[in-house]
Amino acid sequence: MDPVSAAGLALGVASLGLQVYAGCIQGIQLLVTALGYEDECKYLNLRLRMEQQRLFAWGETSGLLDLDAKNHDKILNSNVFNLHRQTILDLLVQIQCLVDEFTAHQRRHNNLKTVRDDDDLLSAPEKDAKQANFPMSQKKRNFIKKAMSGLKLKSGDAWVRLRWTSFDKEAFETLLARFSALNDNMTNLLDHSLQVEIRHTVQDTNRGVLLLHHKIADLNHLVLALKSQLDAGGAQISVSRVSKLEREASINELMQLSKLAKFKAFNETIDPQSGMPSQVDVAAARFLELARPGQARNVQVPRYLIELDREVDDWETHRCEALMKTAQGKKKVWIEWKDYDGAGLHPDSLSKKDIVDRVRKLASLLNHSPKPEAFRTPHCLGFFDKADPDIPNEDVDVLDKRLGLIFERPSDGQLDTTPPPVSLRELLQDKAVRKPRVTERIKLAHAISNCVLYLHAVNWLHKGLRSHNVLFFRTRTGHVDYRQPYLSGFDFSRPGGSDEMTDAPGDDAEHDLYRHPLTQSNRRKERERSKKSFDVYSLGVILVELAHWKRVDEVLRIDMRRARGDKEVVRQVREGLLAEGSIADVGAEMGEKFEEATRTCLAGGAALGLRPGDDETADEVAERLSMKYYEDVVKKLGEIVV
Repeated sequence: MDPVSAAGLALGVASLGLQVYAGCIQGIQLLVTALGYEDECKYLNLRLRMEQQRLFAWGETSGLLDLDAKNHDKILNSNVFNLHRQTILDLLVQIQCLVDEFTAHQRRHNNLKTVRDDDDLLSAPEKDAKQANFPMSQKKRNFIKKAMSGLKLKSGDAWVRLRWTSFDKEAFETLLARFSALNDNMTNLLDHSLQVEIRHTVQDTNRGVLLLHHKIADLNHLVLALKSQLDAGGAQISVSRVSKLEREASINELMQLSKLAKFKAFNETIDPQSGMPSQVDVAAARFLELARPGQARNVQVPRYLIELDREVDDWETHRCEALMKTAQGKKKVWIEWKDYDGAGLHPDSLSKKDIVDRVRKLASLLNHSPKPEAFRTPHCLGFFDKADPDIPNEDVDVLDKRLGLIFERPSDGQLDTTPPPVSLRELLQDKAVRKPRVTERIKLAHAISNCVLYLHAVNWLHKGLRSHNVLFFRTRTGHVDYRQPYLSGFDFSRPGGSDEMTDAPGDDAEHDLYRHPLTQSNRRKERERSKKSFDVYSLGVILVELAHWKRVDEVLRIDMRRARGDKEVVRQVREGLLAEGSIADVGAEMGEKFEEATRTCLAGGAALGLRPGDDETADEVAERLSMKYYEDVVKKLGEIVV
């Protein structure tokens, strides 16, 4: 067949497929917007929405959704609508029949009935998505509107909506299992690169779902939906080798998302952001692993259990090693300090009680298990007050006015148990350390950026991201595995607090090199509160350091003695890093994609999808920021091939 005829055939098949595809979306939309879902079955509605998004991802990746816009590039550049034309049409028809027959069966048995859509929800998919806390792009909203437009004509003056009178859970689960299998078969028709693209699209949507779910009950529904999807996926067999690899990757991502949802639920019990109910359902708490048998309730450790090495117990040291007495003997640990010598000195400064309370919350979060691997945070055993409890606070030596977070070393047999963790900062300034290969630095950049992505997905800010707080543990051969960083040094107060009031003045300029100009400590009361885009900015500074394998002050030739006395020096860091010559130097070292990702982090604002006056804590803004950050930073760094 000549190329022109083949192209015409592919477009003809796609056009016919689009009509059936629209019918699939129409039937699914009627079910997801149905009224009367019982509370214990709401997770099945969420699961159906997730399967619908998988079908949308296939439509976008294959090029089907671009037909209306007369954009035929994807279809013509792929053989899928030519080689698999009959299979595609068969599968789409099967999906449409599956949904339509299910709905008809439920209506015949009076489980479903039609009602007027007085809320006009069917004509406003954006309203439905908001009510369901489900992310949806404008492109998908427009497609749903068009697909549903024929319903009003069929139903007269009003939209017809479905309502459950008796929910058939068993039949609904069968529907989902068969829909999932058909989605898998649709994906199997595409080549490996397109399958990866679908997986990334679905993963991005699922992360948006996590971001928009806040309440314990909603997170419980999300975890149940993920479990249902994993159970259905585990039952699938007879897939190609490529699909098996993709299935394993998808399963790993679903399991990670489930852990993140459980962690977010625990975070809500420690520091609620959305109005915690007075009591969490016992079954939900157990399922979300909020109440684990034997889990320590009090994370404050008595001072006498900690033995500090006098030689390394230095006031200027942010972290040091120590021994912790346990029932099994002495355990080697390391301590990160939080000073409270300035607590309560000023009317707007935090009291010691406030600082202790916030450190307690942080210790509880870092102590919680299981912790998602994507966090790359060390396990915290608790915290202690260095001051002697028998001495009145006013008589305590200023050097003892510190809280110590206790961390254990990673349980990895490949790591050396002797040397302390080494920070990226120490590696950058140690001239004896070999400059890592470009591939190693790219993998490190991607690992850190991915960690920030998932921290933000559970609404957790780092607020102290700098090379001092990127840690590594040496292997038994003395090497550093740059693919295995750990993030430490989390700031201990909430975004609403005066989180720099107790910082040591001598450290401010050095730390401010990594802070966005609007949140530097030298601004005092004019400082803006911490937010996600400021974490992303700090990541951008670290990316510059990785590109040059130099500290940021060395890259910009900043005299730190002058910087400590002149606040304007550090306020101009962002401008210096964004200068065209500076950004071009990053590209010269690491390539164009690394340069673009770095520029996005440092520029922020519109580069991250933000508009003037946006509140980053608002769901819509947070979702937009997350998607833009993933696409233009995390994904871009992950795609770099050297």
